[in-house]
Amino acid sequence: MRMNIFGLQIGISRKADSISLDTLLRRLEAAFETVSGIAVTPETAMQSPTVHAVVTAISRRVASLPVHVFQATPAGGRIRKERVPDHPVEGLLARPNSWQTSTSYWLDATSWLVRYGRYYAFKGKGLSGPVRLLQPLHPGTVEVTQDDKLDLHYMVNRASGAREEVDASKIHHVRGPARDGVTGDSPIMDVREAIALEIAAEKFGASFFGNGAMPGLIFQYVTGSKGHRTEGERDQFIRDFQDAYGQRQRFRGMIMPAGIEVGTQIAVENDKAQFLETRKLQRNIIAGALGVPPHLAGDLERATFSNIEHQSIQFIQAVIFPICKFFESAMERDLLSDADRAAGVIIRFNLDGALRGDFKSRQEGLKIQREMGVISPNDWREMENQNPIAVEDGGEAYWSQGPSGQGGTPAATDEPVPGE
Repeated sequence: MRMNIFGLQIGISRKADSISLDTLLRRLEAAFETVSGIAVTPETAMQSPTVHAVVTAISRRVASLPVHVFQATPAGGRIRKERVPDHPVEGLLARPNSWQTSTSYWLDATSWLVRYGRYYAFKGKGLSGPVRLLQPLHPGTVEVTQDDKLDLHYMVNRASGAREEVDASKIHHVRGPARDGVTGDSPIMDVREAIALEIAAEKFGASFFGNGAMPGLIFQYVTGSKGHRTEGERDQFIRDFQDAYGQRQRFRGMIMPAGIEVGTQIAVENDKAQFLETRKLQRNIIAGALGVPPHLAGDLERATFSNIEHQSIQFIQAVIFPICKFFESAMERDLLSDADRAAGVIIRFNLDGALRGDFKSRQEGLKIQREMGVISPNDWREMENQNPIAVEDGGEAYWSQGPSGQGGTPAATDEPVPGE
């Protein structure tokens, strides 16, 4: 039997008809070895400092966002959203399962979605019908196929090694863009050569400095010396020298055997090998491929206080917002009932806090909205996570511009204006 993982056929014994996650990951590493000799998969890619920084930045940001269930209803030609705190899915999102908090759930789910391009969870339903449990499934253990009727089928490899087909109605499937229109493409696999080059540079740097930043030595025989009698003696001398003076033993004193002296050193200059330039270039290439601003991957060369703030807001709009939409649309399809969707029930992440600028700029923007009659005092206080004030104290009063465009008065309402 063959499994298709990231477009590669992975063989599975028909006799056992099962494969463990550990075995599968080892096969993936062997299959996806790059030109540089580094095997890159969505798991091993975390050895790349840039990938680690990007995945961490995205997953932590999404995990910090509130997500709630809302009732969307038409109101005067517009859509009004009201939170539905007693909806079963609201409780599900607050406690997805018995071992994960909401925060840890979104950390893991987002990390898998970013690295694999897909996320799966098993939906456990209660006796009354609504989904009561979300059990994450490692993307590497799920195979998705499509039959002639275009229906999807999910084959899951359990931790025990057992392999079983799970009904599509019991799977929560989130994905990003997919060239096959089904599973979701892994951005890590798409740029694995660039990631492998950064990992290779990282390992080279660790090896170089782990050796005391000292180049290799060339030994030569003293004039007139007969040298070693056999190749075996020569090789043993080299091994003994490396064992005695390699790695952390490199600063020990030594006495060379009679007839042998240290000749020239093999010079390795990092600037000529473009070591630093390679690492910097790969960092920017990988960050760009994953759609994050350079400063989140550690490149602060062109960063200033003002443009970092704008880059951070752009990061929310260009990276976090689409990922939230992937999750929202999949949750509305998989977690809500037909009746919920028909009634206008929706699921939304709250990005307001993430899009807020510095305190001064935020307050100036809210002040303009207040003076233009867009928000009330309580709207303002809610955006700043403060408790509302009483209606009789003007908490719900909206202001409108006077005829001259200067100053403001409370907008006309059916209720008496406070103080009149």
